[in-house]
Amino acid sequence: MFIRARTEEQFNERRQEIIHATQFLYQQYSFREINFSKISEKTKIARSTIYNYYLNKEEIFLDIILEHFMNIKKGIEENLLEVKLDRADLVDKITKILMDNYELLVLISLYIEQIEYTCSQEKLNDFKLHIKDLNEVLIKMTKFQFPNARETLIQYFIQAFYSALHGIAPACSPIKKQKIAMEKAGIYVKFEKKEFISFYINTILSCLYDKTTL
Repeated sequence: MFIRARTEEQFNERRQEIIHATQFLYQQYSFREINFSKISEKTKIARSTIYNYYLNKEEIFLDIILEHFMNIKKGIEENLLEVKLDRADLVDKITKILMDNYELLVLISLYIEQIEYTCSQEKLNDFKLHIKDLNEVLIKMTKFQFPNARETLIQYFIQAFYSALHGIAPACSPIKKQKIAMEKAGIYVKFEKKEFISFYINTILSCLYDKTTL
């Protein structure tokens, strides 16, 4: 029997139920195929009631993306802020954090513009405030691991890091139609996700290891 949320705790629990149902559906359907009707069937929450929690499915996916970003923030705080690591270990740690949140890489590479455009301004403002928290942890981590790095290099690394998040999935996980087209054109190259992420992270870290850069 469905019970309407009456407290803030119940409200948040219901939102988590909607988020987890949407994540489950995303394993079976494409982003475009998911709608409130499917989410309602999975959660047993009436389609009309879901609107009490989210304006549209894009706002649900924005919360999914935010959860992954916060997982990355947590991974950095737990693994990269207490012990200085050599280059290989640093690359391995960051690679693992991103592999654990690969769903994020797919979502932001394919749908972030649509998701952000469709969400309410209030929802997007809140999302960006949380991203600011991640940004501050990235700065803290970079200054800890590279105490002599110039501010310019730190900012270049962070922007390169965000760019990497958008660029990894298209290389490793092109959608079916893209893959077929690239195969027919003879330009498809299969990349192993973990190896490619390690290569990408190692590459963008170069500006911090190469003291002559910038």
